[in-house]
Amino acid sequence: MQRCKAAKYLQTLKYHFMIQQKKIPVSNIFSILIMALALLVIFNPNAKGYLIRGLMSLGFFQPDPRGYVKHQENVANVPDIQFKDAAGNATSLSTLKSKVVFINYWATWCPPCIAEMPKINELYKKFRNDPKVAFLLVDVDNDLPKAKAFMLKNRYDLPLYLQDSNVPGTLLGGTIPTTLVFDKEGKLIYKHSGAADYSSEEFEKFMRNLD
Repeated sequence: MQRCKAAKYLQTLKYHFMIQQKKIPVSNIFSILIMALALLVIFNPNAKGYLIRGLMSLGFFQPDPRGYVKHQENVANVPDIQFKDAAGNATSLSTLKSKVVFINYWATWCPPCIAEMPKINELYKKFRNDPKVAFLLVDVDNDLPKAKAFMLKNRYDLPLYLQDSNVPGTLLGGTIPTTLVFDKEGKLIYKHSGAADYSSEEFEKFMRNLD
């Protein structure tokens, strides 16, 4: 008896579903799904980050090291920017001179920052034992506990830093993430605003040629 009732119930559901399919064109259903995805991306930073990350895997957001020359001309005299690491130790661009310095300005709420972080982590692993290369992941909110929690949650092993002086607009405008690379002489030779796949072979080669 119960099986008969269940079968009738399933038939009823199938009937209603077929009617709804006839009432709503497939194109409309597709539009609704696209709209729902768009709303999810707009209001959920993690979702937007995952979307950008997916596009990276398809070859989008590739950094172009060949475009670095114009940034040398824009920033002739870079000020001695100050930083503090997670332990409170002070450092600066001048103390890091003689090293290749990779600086990334980011925030935990920034979708493009979230998207590119795994790629930066991959790049860092390739250079972590190289004493001639330094990585600084600078939280623009200066919220060390939140930044630490983010890194721990995602199992990133990146060196966290806080900004301890003003940064000129020529280096950091109103966009994050912003990535800067300085050579061993302290010259800015690469600047990029927005997400990028820094784990690419081309960018690794670019970094090694500076080392």
